[in-house]
Amino acid sequence: MSRAESGEKGRLLRMLAFHIHKKLPADEALTACFEAEGRGGRHRQWRQAGSVLAVEGFVPALVAAGLVGDEAALVLSVLHAAGDHRLLSKALENLAAYREAAD
Repeated sequence: MSRAESGEKGRLLRMLAFHIHKKLPADEALTACFEAEGRGGRHRQWRQAGSVLAVEGFVPALVAAGLVGDEAALVLSVLHAAGDHRLLSKALENLAAYREAAD
């Protein structure tokens, strides 16, 4: 994965964490992030992940977008099911920081 692509995904994770921290439901927050990143015909990969979000849900969409791996998906699915927006947003923020530090 290129440095720019990794930075882009880190930015999207931070945006998602921000929306969830503001108590926007996770599915709606992810849809808003995909729409914001997809404006102007950019980032076609978000379109496919948006379809996965509509059919399979929040965590499978994160995996389909390549934002998280299988291990992180397991943890995020538990946090999402728990319904604690603060924990979920903090986990996403930490994943973004980890992705950015890996560059």
